[in-house]
Amino acid sequence: MKKLFKYIMITACLGLAVWSGGCKKATDKSFLDPTDIGRINEQTVFADSALSIQFLNSVYAELDKTYFMENGTGGGGLWAFSDASDDGEARYSGGFSQGFNLANVAGASDSAPSLATWNVCYAMVRRVNVFLYNIERAPLSAAKKKQLIAESRFLRAYAYYHLLRVFGGVPLLGDKKYELSDDFMLPRNSFVETLGYIEKELNEVALILPLEQLPEDFGRPTKGAALAVKAKVLLMAASPLYNENNPNSGPLKSILGYESYDVNRWKIAADAAKSVMDLGLYRLVEDNTTAPGYGYYDMGIQRKNSEYIFQIMRNTGRFYEQYMLPGSRGGQNFGNPTQQLIDDYPMKNGKLISESGSGYVETTPYLNRDPRFYYTIIYNQALWLDRTSLTKKPVDLYALAPGDGMGSATYNTVSGYLWRRFCNENAGGNYGVSSQIGLVISRYADILLAFAEATNEFQGPNAAVYQAVEAVRKRAGLDPYALAPGLTKEEMRTVIRHERRIEFASEEGHRLFDIFRWKIAENLLNGPMGGMKWTKNGNTFTNARITFETRKFNSPQMYYRAIPLKEINKNNLLIQNPGW
Repeated sequence: MKKLFKYIMITACLGLAVWSGGCKKATDKSFLDPTDIGRINEQTVFADSALSIQFLNSVYAELDKTYFMENGTGGGGLWAFSDASDDGEARYSGGFSQGFNLANVAGASDSAPSLATWNVCYAMVRRVNVFLYNIERAPLSAAKKKQLIAESRFLRAYAYYHLLRVFGGVPLLGDKKYELSDDFMLPRNSFVETLGYIEKELNEVALILPLEQLPEDFGRPTKGAALAVKAKVLLMAASPLYNENNPNSGPLKSILGYESYDVNRWKIAADAAKSVMDLGLYRLVEDNTTAPGYGYYDMGIQRKNSEYIFQIMRNTGRFYEQYMLPGSRGGQNFGNPTQQLIDDYPMKNGKLISESGSGYVETTPYLNRDPRFYYTIIYNQALWLDRTSLTKKPVDLYALAPGDGMGSATYNTVSGYLWRRFCNENAGGNYGVSSQIGLVISRYADILLAFAEATNEFQGPNAAVYQAVEAVRKRAGLDPYALAPGLTKEEMRTVIRHERRIEFASEEGHRLFDIFRWKIAENLLNGPMGGMKWTKNGNTFTNARITFETRKFNSPQMYYRAIPLKEINKNNLLIQNPGW
């Protein structure tokens, strides 16, 4: 761990990169050239108002690295968390086996994803502590300092939240600005201690942060953002993996969850989500007039709207289009959805494809599906903007189709599907419109479904649960969107979990961390992952279901990422997670 903190010490002093979009510089003063950074020290930085703010901006610049399973070097691997779940396959990386499911346990303990998450999050924590130690002497107004201190504490709490959901309880540094001569041999704090610290920090900054940021500060956290992240972490903590079915024993039991079950934790989580709803600031982006479910698509391509609560800012560009779209549309096809996800999309009448009266036909499986399907998935012969004609043309994903079809080339689909979530229909990976979007951390649909889930688990499906779930289904364009009356708690649980899967497909880490906290990953990530192979004969297409991969999930080992082996070897107080 000493080497880690030495690394963080250095990056804390040198990491003065401008936050990539969303924050305005404090002055028009030119920022230091990269060649000057090595001469900066804390005295110099915090004697200058602009540099003091830029120092905090360098923490914001690390946020996007928490959005992906591995993006620790800034421009490196973009392994989406969704592609480590039963929703997808990380095609370019060699598949799920490069993510959580690592056969070589010893080597996996120092896998790139584990190291990236650990290093990035602790670098954020360290930089915030350096900022808090120095900010009082910066030439800024008292009001500005108060705001920036609250922002920095929010960012630190978010870093700990990400560490908690990936590793379990971790060492808490408090506000201490460690020096290289300090003893860094710190044990892991318990799950309860880590959770309590995050909750306390978010509660306190929520009293300081504004309801809305000024235009020049758009992208910085608000009161709603602090309350929303608290709601996310409390929902996680109330869930079976940590609260009801903690599978661990000995010292690890308290590090990785609660010692015993308490149903009231669901009530606490429900109240946390309700506090965001009660702000009255957020609403779903709904438009079923332009097309059924169009609001779901429109929300996803906007930079700012009534639904977003907190997002990670990015520069103008075609981020999603570049990574998700097929090669024929200028993309790199970094992930492929599974047939398991495709089959979970209901029909537009709200019925599952297996239900009587759904209208599903196996030979024409993409007709009349939930509108969110068409805004999330590219399937064989789906239309997308062509660069040459600037008209929408079919994407050929059938077997051995030139360019994109199912085959063995690097960026060919292995499942028969591609992602298009958050992609603008008027763009390709390197042409068309250039958008200004962010990476969404929290939005109002998440709060509604979190409230519904926690309330249902605490007391069953009351009217408020129905109202929250049906609001999401109505925005999706389902007709009818109303749920059957008289659902049991277990039936409503199934509905809510299904809605979360569809609503948040390919969005941040929702699906992976959902099936983890529900402790059902051992059922869903063991066995074959399916796809759809289309064959073209003349102008006729025929389809057949295939298995493209068989996965293995070891419980409880794979519910938690390994603490990096390098840190374990340096600090004998750290306890490794089970099975690593």
